[in-house]
Amino acid sequence: MQRIYRYFSLLAFIFSLYFGGLATLSFFDENMNKMYLNIGYCALFLSIMIYTFDMKKKENGSH
Repeated sequence: MQRIYRYFSLLAFIFSLYFGGLATLSFFDENMNKMYLNIGYCALFLSIMIYTFDMKKKENGSH
């Protein structure tokens, strides 16, 4: 089960990098609405990554 949490957190990190890159490109294109949307998605996937790391720790028994 820990392997699933690790893969899921890695996938969430990759998605957050993707949306962070899109936000950067939107910033340079001066499309602020799209930039803020991509920043929101980036923050969402970063929080999912942190949550899955926490679930992995709780499964180990160490808090």
